[in-house]
Amino acid sequence: MKNILHLFNIHTSTYFFILSFLFTGLIKNIMLIYFIVIFHELGHIFIIKTLGYKVLRVDIYPSGGVTKIDKKINTKLSHDIFIASFGIVFQIILYFIFTFLYSLSFIRSSTYELFVTYNITILIFNLLPIIPLDGYQLLRSIWEILFPYKKAFKISLVISVISILLFITYNQILSLNNYLVISFLIFKLVTELKNFKYQNMRFLLERYLNDLPYRKIKNESIIDLSLLKKDTYHYFKKGNTYVSEKKVLNKKFSLL
Repeated sequence: MKNILHLFNIHTSTYFFILSFLFTGLIKNIMLIYFIVIFHELGHIFIIKTLGYKVLRVDIYPSGGVTKIDKKINTKLSHDIFIASFGIVFQIILYFIFTFLYSLSFIRSSTYELFVTYNITILIFNLLPIIPLDGYQLLRSIWEILFPYKKAFKISLVISVISILLFITYNQILSLNNYLVISFLIFKLVTELKNFKYQNMRFLLERYLNDLPYRKIKNESIIDLSLLKKDTYHYFKKGNTYVSEKKVLNKKFSLL
């Protein structure tokens, strides 16, 4: 337990968010919210460790948690899907635990109803296809099955931008004070966009330096590294023959 607790890092803005609830007497509310958030992140930690990766830290923000992992970009897509989905899986498990305790009268009806409301709200929020939420990670993994890594990112980014604009419009209509949440989402979206050039270079470098396990082999009609997909090893047509992606990457990085 101690080894897990040291992973959690509470962001400064989260303390202000918690204090705003405490000053208004909503102690039970904030306790339930962050209990759900932490349990959600425990789901990510559980599957990450089960799959053999290392958890670097878990940042707790007003909008929820973000788990940082030490793993290659070129990991199995099934692993990415499992990691993104297990926070939601743990929330569903938590729902059944609370329902069972409620049926035994260990939990008051008011507490149970409040928990159900927050649990559903947090679950739906996490399913939104907005960076860095689980919904975005799941959707991007699906696109990465269908499209090259670079194209999958561009599609996911466009959907993320549209989704955040809809989210902002929706909250303005309802006059909700979600400025911290919206600011966080915009910040993460801009950061992801700025970092993609580095992420794409890392994606290519991993394939060049490591002998990775691939599920498929694909032949391309032209030499274009932007066609590279996860879980797929590529051969590019050059004249009347094909050259491996390793040779193309070797030429690219030997010129740097």
